[in-house]
Amino acid sequence: MGEPSRPVQTDVDGASALVPASQAGTAPEVPGDAMGYYARQSRADNTRRAYRADIEHFAAWCADRGLSHLPAAPATIAAYLSVHTPPRLAVSTLRRRLAAISVMHQLAGFKENDLPTRSAEVKTVWAGIRRVHGVAPKKVRAARTKVINALVANLGTKPIDVRDRALLLIGFAGALRRSELVGLDVADVTEDDEGLRLVLRRSKTDQEGETKTLGLPYGSNPATCPVRAWRAWRATAGLEDGPAFRAITRHGKISSTRLGDRAIADMIARRALAAGLDGHFAGHSLRAGFATEGYAQGTPELAVMRHGRWRSPAVMRGYVEEGGIWTDNAAARLGL
Repeated sequence: MGEPSRPVQTDVDGASALVPASQAGTAPEVPGDAMGYYARQSRADNTRRAYRADIEHFAAWCADRGLSHLPAAPATIAAYLSVHTPPRLAVSTLRRRLAAISVMHQLAGFKENDLPTRSAEVKTVWAGIRRVHGVAPKKVRAARTKVINALVANLGTKPIDVRDRALLLIGFAGALRRSELVGLDVADVTEDDEGLRLVLRRSKTDQEGETKTLGLPYGSNPATCPVRAWRAWRATAGLEDGPAFRAITRHGKISSTRLGDRAIADMIARRALAAGLDGHFAGHSLRAGFATEGYAQGTPELAVMRHGRWRSPAVMRGYVEEGGIWTDNAAARLGL
């Protein structure tokens, strides 16, 4: 198939030419900029960057072979997937690239049923790749209350210890995602007679910007109380405004730079190793631990969903599978 006669659109923003990259994160002042700006905001920044890189890679691969990437023939996509299987690319990366190619064609005006990514040829090859190379994702261990206690037990009064204690306890009590934790500003965390109020301005499931307010009550144990932990961190860092959680140099200097979400996963893994805990701990451990502990303690499902901002009961239950192993266990009634 030859190159398309119309200009090739390799971006995934839609109408991206209408707004300069320098204005990508700025609300449009000129009406003519609006279409491009809002098209860019339809996807999270990380997703948009990843899709753009995926499409550029696919386009370059096609160009080297004299193939059209838009529109792409099903045989072209199937061949691309086949030659980039593990160990060249992870199955998860290929899955995202397939999604990016699909989005590119949708933005070019292809109807759902006409997408080359939905062809029988591509589906068959993709199914074979998943069957041969698909592996179960490495399961993140849920950081339940006992684990949280172990993670904070040996934290001292150094700035990094005070910060990490607040991150762990607030992240666990709030069932927060990494992005939600690092996205907090000082103004988003307020204290009243009942505890802390967290204002989440945007989250993975709330990309339209509606705010959500969470309440974190005082803990019965001062050493694991999220309110006291926040109070200590704010005093240590002298926080008045700006990012709530900040990077700290190896010399203990607190910067004004917002902590990155990857740093949350690294911190949890590092603290788990220091505490001698077995298993794979990462950023997801806090959220999974909240759901698992809540379910195991008999907290109503609706309450767990509401606090954790889960919209689907099926997704929420995926977090609490471990908590259901011994709760109302049917094998306990077998008389063994």
